[in-house]
Amino acid sequence: MISSVLGGMPMFWPGLLLSLVPAALLNRPVGRLLRAHWVVGFLLLLGLGGVVVSTLLPEAFELSEGAVRHCTVLGGRWRSPGELLHVRDIELKLATYVPVGFAAALAGNRRRVAVALLGAAALPFTVSAVQYAVPAIGRACDVQDVWDGVQGVVLGAAVGLVAGPVARAVRARSRAV
Repeated sequence: MISSVLGGMPMFWPGLLLSLVPAALLNRPVGRLLRAHWVVGFLLLLGLGGVVVSTLLPEAFELSEGAVRHCTVLGGRWRSPGELLHVRDIELKLATYVPVGFAAALAGNRRRVAVALLGAAALPFTVSAVQYAVPAIGRACDVQDVWDGVQGVVLGAAVGLVAGPVARAVRARSRAV
């Protein structure tokens, strides 16, 4: 089922592989900037790469020359947990934002977490603005995509806010032994 969803996005796998390169090269500086472990930097960069690949790259290999600039602003809503169990294009886009929210929730102290979470929550709005401003990529902005992105960030942040203290406790316990 996932392959049928990704069949409409031929740039997804090559783009995701290409986003591994900056994630591998820049994870330590980003981790230091966030005052977090390098794995957090890696997840953040890889998550951002996934967002770019799934939302900003053209859906076909050639750029769309005659794209029309438009935004759908009606009909956006928060998805129910039952809807999230069915893998479709929208849920895949939602899932690309989860690592960004997760990494933002692990960004060091409370101030950095708050700033990172605000930035992560602003990301879906920024993506839609770019989709509107650059019609050549052939992507139309949609308020449901914004809702899905924010929901993905919230889900990832919730998991990160729970996992962070658990990981710190495990790390502290292993140092004590």
